[in-house]
Amino acid sequence: MTSANYLHTAYLLAKKANSSNIRPNPFVGAIVVDHNGQIIGEGYHQKAGEAHAEVIAINQALLKNMDLSSCTLYVTLEPCSHTGKTPPCTNLIIEHKIQKVVIGSMDPNPLVSGVNILTDAGVDVEICVLPEIVELNSTFNINQINKRPKYVLKSASTINGKIADRLGNSKWISNEESRNYVHQVLRSNTDAILTTANTIIKDNATMNIRLADAEPTELNLIIVDRTLSILSSENEGLGIFYDRKFTKIYLLTDQKYADTLPQHIEIIKANFSEGTINFGGLNEIFLRKNICEILVEAGGKLNASLIKQQLIDEMVLFVCPSLLLDNEAINVLNDSTFQSIENKLQLKLIESRQMNDDLMIKYKLLY
Repeated sequence: MTSANYLHTAYLLAKKANSSNIRPNPFVGAIVVDHNGQIIGEGYHQKAGEAHAEVIAINQALLKNMDLSSCTLYVTLEPCSHTGKTPPCTNLIIEHKIQKVVIGSMDPNPLVSGVNILTDAGVDVEICVLPEIVELNSTFNINQINKRPKYVLKSASTINGKIADRLGNSKWISNEESRNYVHQVLRSNTDAILTTANTIIKDNATMNIRLADAEPTELNLIIVDRTLSILSSENEGLGIFYDRKFTKIYLLTDQKYADTLPQHIEIIKANFSEGTINFGGLNEIFLRKNICEILVEAGGKLNASLIKQQLIDEMVLFVCPSLLLDNEAINVLNDSTFQSIENKLQLKLIESRQMNDDLMIKYKLLY
């Protein structure tokens, strides 16, 4: 097997982790291979604050072979070299005299210098970057490099880009398979949904995770609500006010609110300009609250504003076999600023999938 083959095995291990359990940490998988090419230890990071993948793999290998000096460690991410909630993995590698380490992606965290430390200690280090490994940690990389959450915009539209009629009615444009994908994949892998008070009130949306044959799972909710309309008495019965044990509703406003709020509701002061919210000062707050990835389920105005602020990293569009022949119907993106064809924003296709008659298209935005 090649280095890429072994790293792919480690990658499959890394994918076993649940994102909600490891955040803000990355997905990491590791295997220890002996001189005969046999895997004698494997592991993946399972929970933030607990053992790293390298530690699990090395400890498993030690049960089979006390001498690891002729072994190779394959790990999907550059081993950590600093003390956080756990000791540096580089120390353990050097301690057991592992002769070679093959790395599938570099750690963007400036505190990590695992390659240099291992090389200085005489370890043979090979860097073999695999695109699928880099993509697996896109959220972590954005958190570290851009100092903000990863933003994923999800929308279901007609063929001509309408997400609701002019009255705001949108149930249902997409089919059941598409909606199931939203819950099973998009909502289940995010830390919070970002939307507007208007969307919540119009749809009476619960914005939780609903899977077949399972109780709904609560999910953090971030609502742009400048006038704090969500807190008015007529909206007390909204579906978002279910019993929350672990999550919160964050209201983004520039208004003051003097009354006492329930523990699960928190107001975050935001900056608004010409009716548009500026997220520049909010991203650090979100990261401090361990909101590392945000799923945007909103209307055309907020969608367009987030793109203009260069915050949307990926778009997941469900294009559905219907038409709304009304210029006043609501668009996926709604902005009246002139933009020439020369200044169009380019996208890169990541994935496409047919879901019965719907088409799911996933793009990365290239700012």
